[in-house]
Amino acid sequence: MPRQPILSVLGHVDSGKTTLLDNIRESKIVQGESGGITQMIGATEVPITTCRDVCGPLLDQLDTDLEIPGLLFIDTPGHAAFSSLRKRGGSISDIAILVVDIEEGVQPQTEEAIKILKESGTPFVIALNKVDKLSGWKQAGNMFTKAIQEQPERVQKKIDEEIYELMGELNEYDIMTDRFDRVDDFQKKAALIPISAMTGVGIPELLMVVTGLSQNYLADELEIQQGTGKGTVLEVSQEKGLGTTIDVIHYDGIMKKTDKLVYGTADGAKVTDIRALLEPKPLQEIRVDKQYEEVEEVHPASGVKISGKDLEGVISGAPIRTTSEENLKEAKKEVEEELELGRFETQNQGIVVKADSLGSLEAVMREIEDLEINVQKAEVGPIKKSNVAEVQNEIPEERAIIAFNTGTTEQGQRAVQDRDIQVFQSEVVYEIIEDYREWKEDLKRKKRQKALTAVSRPAKIEVLHEHVFRSSNPAVVGVKILDGVLNGGSVMQEDGTLVGNVKSIQEQNEKVEKAEKGSQVAVSISNATVGRDFEEGDVLYVNITGKEYKQLKELKDLLTAGEKDVLDEIVDIKDSKDPHWKL
Repeated sequence: MPRQPILSVLGHVDSGKTTLLDNIRESKIVQGESGGITQMIGATEVPITTCRDVCGPLLDQLDTDLEIPGLLFIDTPGHAAFSSLRKRGGSISDIAILVVDIEEGVQPQTEEAIKILKESGTPFVIALNKVDKLSGWKQAGNMFTKAIQEQPERVQKKIDEEIYELMGELNEYDIMTDRFDRVDDFQKKAALIPISAMTGVGIPELLMVVTGLSQNYLADELEIQQGTGKGTVLEVSQEKGLGTTIDVIHYDGIMKKTDKLVYGTADGAKVTDIRALLEPKPLQEIRVDKQYEEVEEVHPASGVKISGKDLEGVISGAPIRTTSEENLKEAKKEVEEELELGRFETQNQGIVVKADSLGSLEAVMREIEDLEINVQKAEVGPIKKSNVAEVQNEIPEERAIIAFNTGTTEQGQRAVQDRDIQVFQSEVVYEIIEDYREWKEDLKRKKRQKALTAVSRPAKIEVLHEHVFRSSNPAVVGVKILDGVLNGGSVMQEDGTLVGNVKSIQEQNEKVEKAEKGSQVAVSISNATVGRDFEEGDVLYVNITGKEYKQLKELKDLLTAGEKDVLDEIVDIKDSKDPHWKL
């Protein structure tokens, strides 16, 4: 008899991932989540009898004998946790359900989920959610195939339009799709099932499709291998009377209470004895169901809680093996090899990345991979004092720590405050990366703006008649800014003859850092005398040096249109006098 298939649910934030499973298991986990977003991985076992109850006569259409005992759903917070559900050569998920909002289509996290599904080779179906939100939709039972016939013609047309639009979007990712009841080859096309996770419409068809795919196309892969038990750590927690425990997705082999437990840590594979194997009841969720049944052995696929004599350093997302003493060496080797897949390429300098699990860490690092972000360390666990020390001497835009779904130790928090380190924490991967990028861009922008104040900006000024306040040592005269921005530097005549250096600018008897087009200000010009070096009514230009010209070119996007025009005039003046001045 084959094991039950493992199904993962992925999708963009708020697309309805957890609500979908809530509907299947008739629980309300989503109401306890932060903002309705799943915070950690969960597992729900749905017996085949429940599938029959929900699907009714639909399962009879499969034209096959159902031998799978049920379905094991993994409720994941997007693509981050899906990365944890891995084994050598791919994912432990047999099938994935990609939840897409019917009115939003492919969103940023949808795109990332597609990328991961294709990389892992995991077959998937698309649950096109929130059909009940379409204007004019009438609730007419849970069978989509019957409910669609009860809808007004314009609603039917709207659903078809949305389906064809999504088919077009997915085609750009080389994914062929069609509505589930129009698919002619499930191995070549991904089935698209319109549903409402909130009301339950389409859920029978969704369960029918994944049940049929599992039975018809995955039967060989669902055969249970005897011997070493294999799994992935979903969560590490402290249980009263049990100490440190791990919630595990068990995907192959037989786990026995008498086995040795090999588990992954940041420092490699470790071994301990199993104290207890605890199973939640069917249609209950590991996160919610605190009433467990202690068993002697566990068969896949299942969600199981394991208590060990010593689980020091175990991390979420790590591989585990349960094995006899004679196969211990091979089991340790397998765990070490899988841990090696979770090590990331880092640099000698850069930010520090922290996450709550290997999968989450992998998801963050994947987002970072295509960006210009240097990472010196990537590890599982809370922010520690040592992490702060690692970034405190970095360049300003790298004096930062990214922490996905994980906290900070007390010492770490004090160190962050004392050393003014920027910390980006969130429970949504793409938000945390976007926040960091915006902060980094803001720092760069401020740095460039500061650089602009340190260089002479292009300006064209007119010396006002009857506004000579002092003729020399220094000359103080009233001027009008004809164009550009005056912030200091030397000034020259229209033929390129040097006049002197602008030492200060005053507006209404107050010193200012700069004066812009249209302003009338008083300027003091050292090494210049009115009547000898310049006259009332003269038009003067800021004298830009070759070095300043190169800096201004790099900062050109910060210059006003007037400054750019004046700079062109200054270049013409300088070129006529010395064609090599820019070198």
